[in-house]
Amino acid sequence: MRNSLVRKVYLYFVIIIALTLVTVGVTGYWRSSNELENQYEGLLTQIVDNVLHETDLFLKSYERATVSILISPVVKEALDLPRNSTTGFYTSENAMKGVFQPVLINNPEISMTYIIGYNGFQATDFNIHIVPFNYKGFEEYIEQMKEDDDINGNLTIQESGFLDGHLTLIRKLADRTSSKSFKGIMGFELKIGELNTLWKGIKLGKSGYFFIVNDRGRILYHPDQSRIGKQLDGMHFNTVEANKDQIFELPGEPGRVFFSRKSDYSGWTLVASMSVDEQSKPISDLRQTTLLVGIFTLILALFLAYRFGQSIVRPVRLLENGMRQTAKGQWTRVPLTGSRDEMDQLITSYNTMVTRLEELVDRVYETELRNQDNLMKRQLAEFQALQLQINPHFLYNTLEIIICYAVIQKSSEIKDIVRSLSYMLRYSIRTDLEEITVANELKHILYFMSIMKYRNQREFEIDVRISTDYLLDSMVRLTLQPLVENVFKHAFPYGIEDAHTIIIDAWKDEADFYVTVEDNGCGIEAESLLQLNTRFQNSRVDKLLDTQPTFEGSIGLLNVHNRIQMVFGEQYGLSIQSDLGVGTKVTIRMPSSSAKKVMPV
Repeated sequence: MRNSLVRKVYLYFVIIIALTLVTVGVTGYWRSSNELENQYEGLLTQIVDNVLHETDLFLKSYERATVSILISPVVKEALDLPRNSTTGFYTSENAMKGVFQPVLINNPEISMTYIIGYNGFQATDFNIHIVPFNYKGFEEYIEQMKEDDDINGNLTIQESGFLDGHLTLIRKLADRTSSKSFKGIMGFELKIGELNTLWKGIKLGKSGYFFIVNDRGRILYHPDQSRIGKQLDGMHFNTVEANKDQIFELPGEPGRVFFSRKSDYSGWTLVASMSVDEQSKPISDLRQTTLLVGIFTLILALFLAYRFGQSIVRPVRLLENGMRQTAKGQWTRVPLTGSRDEMDQLITSYNTMVTRLEELVDRVYETELRNQDNLMKRQLAEFQALQLQINPHFLYNTLEIIICYAVIQKSSEIKDIVRSLSYMLRYSIRTDLEEITVANELKHILYFMSIMKYRNQREFEIDVRISTDYLLDSMVRLTLQPLVENVFKHAFPYGIEDAHTIIIDAWKDEADFYVTVEDNGCGIEAESLLQLNTRFQNSRVDKLLDTQPTFEGSIGLLNVHNRIQMVFGEQYGLSIQSDLGVGTKVTIRMPSSSAKKVMPV
């Protein structure tokens, strides 16, 4: 069975890996080779389109510059002047300087700008100092432009500018009354080197290049500087013109492919070329790499498949043996493989399960023994509860007889003492309520003070400052009276004096309800105060209650603290603040009515 599982895992992995490699390799090579071929064709097309687009945008920016000049009122005024108006010409020519200057400053590649009116007006401005300037040659050049029918109201590009190494951007200025009637010529002399800078940034691989020709076959740009300005071979030019927007080959250029596209704006044709060998080399490299990587990957994958199968089967065998031992009643833990993977996590979970099962079995034995002991204690508690139900009734009846004799003897003191004691006794031993209202606790203190009046042989009033809004809030029964009783015993050890006070107050915050009992007695020493607060903090609801009495009916401060924790939780209870010789303040912390979660008693 073990060998069968190993063979199955290994065989399945071999099939999956081999099938995946063949499918991915063949499909990837076929798709990649096709994509590479399409990519090179698309690359040529994209580069040509981008170059044409950037060139057109570059030239169109100067068309906007001409518009900024044409809309100037100074230009319109100069072109509308009558012929041979010497004074007007002189004034307008000076004004035109202010029109040309912003254009020349914003476009430093413009060497010269000019406006020539048919009325004899002439204005020029330069970005460079030209010495000497051939005015006669310039006038002849302008006359040629006037007679050129290809130049109209749109911006026209002349490859041979008036200045060497420049292009001429020129347009005729139409009359406002007729778009076919012209009143002058405006032109820029643009450095062709700016375009060369733009074109030199285009790369077509190691041996690729492109060149630009105009509509007459003159080369405007070529990586070989010696060919710029020369005429393209006639056969080559005809082939370029006949194969626009498609891949083609040029005669006498073996092993290269070309792509051409003509700009509708400038009329120039851009031709891009790439080597066929350079284009096909990535495909052959891809084929060779695919085969080598496929073979190496297959060998490595087979080795890893064997190792992976063993890494699965070995921990399974360990778990199988451990389970067999555990089934026999021997709590066997399986050692970890050290790989820290899911198999180790599985073994860890198995060991944890075995440990918990062993603990649970031991706990079941302990629980059975504890249940027997608890059953005996429960029977004893039920018997004591029945006895407690009988004894108080006898005591109540006895107290009522004492009250009757006090009435007969007309002793109001005995009647008040016994009646107060009877109420306090009934209130103390009630088992139906653990939580009671603040008002009932204060009433219990009232009866307690009635007894203390006769014991101390003087009246003593407690200053209750609790707001009426809190009288119906809940608190644990028998918590205030032990605190007040503790004040009489410990805060006033030498008797009650007129200066002595006891203040009971209460307040709330967002989650808790606080009740305080404060006195101005002798206070508590710092060491004793620390021990008492530490005892409160370390107490638990499952501790034995402190039952050492401090006065008849009192059950101790720790008893009060533990009962509050049993009802509301361990975060609640008593805390004490005291200064020796100044007084003591005991604070009861309980949850407010809106946030109260009563724990089972």
